Amino acid sequence: MIMNLFITVVIYKTWVRNHRITSSDRILFSLGISRFLMLGLFLVNIFYFIASNAERSFYFLTIFPLFWRVLDSSSLWFVTLLNCLYCVKITNFQHSVFLLLKRIISQKITRLLLACMLISVITTLLYFVLRQISHFPEFVTGRNDTLFDLNDSILTLVVSLVLNSLFQFILNVTSASLLIHSLRRHVQRMERNSTGFWNPQTEALVGAMKLMIYFLILYVPYSAATLLFYLPSFTRMGPGVRAICVIIASLYPPGHSVLIILTHPQLKIKAKKILCFNK
Repeated sequence: MIMNLFITVVIYKTWVRNHRITSSDRILFSLGISRFLMLGLFLVNIFYFIASNAERSFYFLTIFPLFWRVLDSSSLWFVTLLNCLYCVKITNFQHSVFLLLKRIISQKITRLLLACMLISVITTLLYFVLRQISHFPEFVTGRNDTLFDLNDSILTLVVSLVLNSLFQFILNVTSASLLIHSLRRHVQRMERNSTGFWNPQTEALVGAMKLMIYFLILYVPYSAATLLFYLPSFTRMGPGVRAICVIIASLYPPGHSVLIILTHPQLKIKAKKILCFNK
């Protein structure tokens, strides 16, 4: 929670001081706010649980998961957009489609952020509506005495969630892999030219490559763990497997926030000053 608040405050102060903000910092600002609100909502849930002596109202049990899933889905889409932005800005592919994506993402980052939030809201509402319907009998009679098979609705829900996660997974892994490949070629080219020094631009590129590598190490197990949550057989799995999935899913958000701070030059400098490593 502190790390996300730190990211948000530093970027906001830079935004106010310079009267402008880069596309990547705009995404990081949105990501920091969403993750901060998620952790804040989690703390409110704990305090409410203790204060109410484990008795929760129906509205709280409905509203809390709703907002939680919206924020969680939004943060995942923000990360996906950030990886795509890094990929199109740093890599040097000359394909026409790639150049078009580079122009669109750089110029319409605000609209893309709003689109990420809208997708999160729609998918979350769809999930909760179908989940509430699934509590009714297996078949429901419509106005014209038509029987609707709710198993089909549940199957549609599971498939949509899996496809949504799979689409994010493909975008993230593809963007990170292309970026790592492009930066590796850049470093090899620099070694062949025997430049012999690292300028700030090269350091930033290597920092982005490290971020993508460590991101994949965190993200791939996280995606596998969250995918198991959607499976109907998850509740029938052993407590050990479920505990491992929960631990892996819990490590990703703070781990990714640490990576952002360590690889973002300005955030890294501010963090060092706070920790008194630099006087």
